[in-house]
Amino acid sequence: MMKTLDCLFAVLVTACSFAVEVTALPPSEYADTEVSTNFAFAVGEGGGRRLVFSVELPASPSNNVEVAIGRDADCNGRLSLDESNVVVGYDCGEWFVRSAAKDSVTCEAVPSSGVFRRTYEIRSRNVDPSWNLVKVTRRGLGVSGESVSFSLVESGFGVMVK
Repeated sequence: MMKTLDCLFAVLVTACSFAVEVTALPPSEYADTEVSTNFAFAVGEGGGRRLVFSVELPASPSNNVEVAIGRDADCNGRLSLDESNVVVGYDCGEWFVRSAAKDSVTCEAVPSSGVFRRTYEIRSRNVDPSWNLVKVTRRGLGVSGESVSFSLVESGFGVMVK
């Protein structure tokens, strides 16, 4: 008697387990024009989690918008430079990525006028389960109106045999 395989199919499952959108930050109270906000999240254990975020802003030669991700080691609710593992963003006409783990900075020239949008993804193999804080910072004299969306996405692969 011969067994037959009735149906074999694979399904890629993607679910967003955490998402936040940060719209234009309020005006800065300081001469250096810096304003920021922090929000907590939990990566958790297990694989298949990746971080995806988009930065959109009206670009100008003086604008800076960045997203820093890391672990709040001193538990003060604010991500410091030393606690930041990955920082991505726009600075005065350049898209940049700083990685503490790789001790590197990469830059790419992009438009310095008009609306600029870039999406960045940290693949699951590069996501540290201890990360728990994201900081969005804006600096510069140009028009504000930035928007940052951030999500923790879980992906999986399933096979069903009937």
